[in-house]
Amino acid sequence: MRTIQFFAVLRGLAMGLFSPIWILYLVDQGYDLLQIGLLGTIFEIAKLIFEVPSGTFADRYGIKLSIAGSFFLSVVTWAFFPFIDTLIICILAMIIWALSDALISGSLETWMSRVVGEERFGKEVMKNTQILIAFIVVGSIISGYLYSYNMFLPFIIVVALYTILFIWMSIFVKVPIVKSEHEQEHIKESFLNILKQSLKIVFHKRRVLLIVLSGFFTALTYDMVSRYWQPLLNEMGFSETGLGYIFALAGIFALILLGITMKLEKKIETNPYMSLTIVESVSLLLVGVLTIGFKPLGAIATSILLAVEDVRYPIVISYLNRFFPDNYKNTLFSLNSGVGALGEILSGVIFGIIALEFGLTTTFLVAAIFLLPAIIIYWVVPKIHDKTSITVDEQLR
Repeated sequence: MRTIQFFAVLRGLAMGLFSPIWILYLVDQGYDLLQIGLLGTIFEIAKLIFEVPSGTFADRYGIKLSIAGSFFLSVVTWAFFPFIDTLIICILAMIIWALSDALISGSLETWMSRVVGEERFGKEVMKNTQILIAFIVVGSIISGYLYSYNMFLPFIIVVALYTILFIWMSIFVKVPIVKSEHEQEHIKESFLNILKQSLKIVFHKRRVLLIVLSGFFTALTYDMVSRYWQPLLNEMGFSETGLGYIFALAGIFALILLGITMKLEKKIETNPYMSLTIVESVSLLLVGVLTIGFKPLGAIATSILLAVEDVRYPIVISYLNRFFPDNYKNTLFSLNSGVGALGEILSGVIFGIIALEFGLTTTFLVAAIFLLPAIIIYWVVPKIHDKTSITVDEQLR
């Protein structure tokens, strides 16, 4: 588990360095809001295409190869990024970044599940997320200063961090493997059969299907926020350094909220639907608050909104993990991510057009509406009784 936490430290630093400034870098290179939205859409289409095959790849050939491949492609992505003044290079960087994301999506969670076991999985996901966020905060604080000093410097450091992660994962890390006879037979399964069995699990458990579907609607809103919070706050008068501080403040809020979530872990496990309802309702309110345009309120609302999304993730992953057998877990987590990626694809197109035609305030107002279907789903799901997962459902009711 210490190795996973060490990875969270370096990944957090890297994410903290590039997250507050990469869209601003696109703006500085002359890309408008619609182009940024469409580039994000290209990223999400590529991620959707790669998502399930990459999960099946990890189930077939192993988690270690999948995660190491992700780190290597992250090196390539951020090495490309300083040269995205041409559209072709920018699109190529987006595609490579998408493949990198797809390879680690599900694989990291499966690795953690094997190391800590089912009972401790939810709490350990939250602990790992806390470490990740703490170092995102550190990276984001210095990101604006580095970018102001030299706009290429943050990307150079990110490349160095991912290079360390790639070498460490490739040479020094040993990942637990599945040992049962059934799971060993599974290793010989074809890609198509792994995918078919995974889809059966999702569609035979209606609670899982609906929670996965809710991720489509939330992805529409959260992707829009992640894509346009920087330009929106820029319009309010925040500098690049100020955006770094806001991102850092979001990390602090996330740490606080995750700490509260860990203390309430048992209650959340008993009724995850109510917890998710609270999360999405708060997000809906905060997105609305951002449209007021009041600078101090905008900074606080943005920070909490970005933090709330970090709290939602471990709740959903911990819930779904109970339904997913280890031998298909990478593919199943990837299916869940793929549905979210589909929402993010539509988000880029829909909100890119709205932002260009009507401005960012209207964009945020429309985006808030898409959280309502997810909230409705959370009220419906507890009333469903799945015959195929009686034991799990009884624990969650």
